[in-house]
Amino acid sequence: MKIRAALTSLLLLTASFAQAGPNLVLNGDFENLDYSMWTMSSPGGGGQAFGTDNTGSPLAVSSNLVFGDLNTAQLGFLSQTIGTIAGATYQLKFDLQRWTGDPQFPPQNEAQVNFDGKNVFDEIDVAGDWVSHTLIVTASKNSTVLEFGNFNGDPTFWNQLDNISLEFLRGPNDPGIPEPAALALLAGGLAALGLSRRRSARS
Repeated sequence: MKIRAALTSLLLLTASFAQAGPNLVLNGDFENLDYSMWTMSSPGGGGQAFGTDNTGSPLAVSSNLVFGDLNTAQLGFLSQTIGTIAGATYQLKFDLQRWTGDPQFPPQNEAQVNFDGKNVFDEIDVAGDWVSHTLIVTASKNSTVLEFGNFNGDPTFWNQLDNISLEFLRGPNDPGIPEPAALALLAGGLAALGLSRRRSARS
């Protein structure tokens, strides 16, 4: 009975950590044509716009609305201020595309993500189709700026962003999130202990 109770507790614990809260980012997929919640900044010159994905890449959907950044001199930024809980942990997800119509030119670009004034993602000179990224971040205040920076030194490249979400994972006083390997090890140990006891009972 103790083994069964322990396994049940482990399953409940794993399930509770696997569930994230609702998306706190407003219009993170850019499908709503009201973009007033987003702030664009293009200090180095270049174009920033919300529009359809017309790259023609294998993963492109021409009817899908995305954010495109063609800053060619320095990083341009897209940001939104989000209500958070000081000390809470969140799961940040976003899709990023670095597509070029002329693959013979090496990529000259940078994609950056800043959360709560800290750089949490920085990718330089990468080419490719849509890629999903997941980050675990912590807020220090009850109002947090989420900022995406893009720079493109080659005008043949498209820098596009889509499907941004920020979901609550745990509060500042909640226990830490167990690592998957630790959970697997604990589950295996409990299962082995249960099997050992069952064999002992049969003998």
